[in-house]
Amino acid sequence: MPHSELLDTLQHGAQLSKTEMRRCMDAIMDGSIPDEAIARILTLLQENGITADEIAGARESLIERATPITLDERAVDTCGTGGDSAGTFNISTAAALIANAAGVSIAKHGNRSVTSQCGSADVLEALGLPIELHPEATTALYRQTGFAFLYAPLYHPAMKKVAPIRRSLGTRTIFNILGPLLNPARVKRQLVGVFETSLMELYAEVLLQSDCTHALIVHGETESGFPLDEASVSGRTQIIELQNKVTCRHTTQPTDFHLQKWPIADLAGGTREENALLITRLLEGKATQAQREATLFAAAIACYVSGNANCIDEGICMAKESLEGKRALRNLEAIIEISRDLEKRYSSGKN
Repeated sequence: MPHSELLDTLQHGAQLSKTEMRRCMDAIMDGSIPDEAIARILTLLQENGITADEIAGARESLIERATPITLDERAVDTCGTGGDSAGTFNISTAAALIANAAGVSIAKHGNRSVTSQCGSADVLEALGLPIELHPEATTALYRQTGFAFLYAPLYHPAMKKVAPIRRSLGTRTIFNILGPLLNPARVKRQLVGVFETSLMELYAEVLLQSDCTHALIVHGETESGFPLDEASVSGRTQIIELQNKVTCRHTTQPTDFHLQKWPIADLAGGTREENALLITRLLEGKATQAQREATLFAAAIACYVSGNANCIDEGICMAKESLEGKRALRNLEAIIEISRDLEKRYSSGKN
């Protein structure tokens, strides 16, 4: 469909089919559509209300263009949407490190910050991890440690095409939704935190169309009802769980898992250096109880999604053991040391 017809369809308030959206995204990434028309398409998609079919079609186009990396079917991603403006520290990143030390294979897809001071790539880099490892080096790191960080710009070079357009629009577009669905390792297990409840059903529909084995889509609230793209220790958490194509819905409170309720202010983050120090202190056993419980909750869900824990309660026990024995700290130190060695080997051509 020529872009003029696409625009006409969208201007009349109609939605695109999955196939139409895939072709549209192919054309955008191939440079077949002028920038002004791309901006208009993105705006109209948002105004009309983005559908699961549109997200699924765009996802298919972009995942096919991603730089491939093959890990294994056990890998779990804890990438969320971001965008909740709550200013918390990097809870899902810290949780991924703790879950990994508890035996969970992690393939974390992430990027630098867009709406906060510090994204997952920022804090991992500040901790000392080389975030732009060659994919073969990342595969080697994963084989040795069960941990991989997949830096989004490295694996999705085609996305550079739309970056200036997205910046010029200055509003959310379909690309803000796509991030957690574009893991280049094509993970089948995910913990996805979303910034709006309306996105929960959309993600569920898209993941049901994929090869997803087990996923939890979570949306939390602060004590005052402010939205969070995390499982919350400040208020309730809404959950949609997908397991082997079966969907169920829960609403939980931290007290359901013997966790206390904490004011969101107790989870405040800062710069990349401040958040890296906070995570280090957390792994050293020197964090506040609020920081500890927020991270344990997210790590427990990752343990559950991985299949290593039979329920979230069991996941909390696993995460506690990982944290309290400082296994997670030693594990992070090993990941950094091995990744730096691999970076040198692959940059010098001695692999």
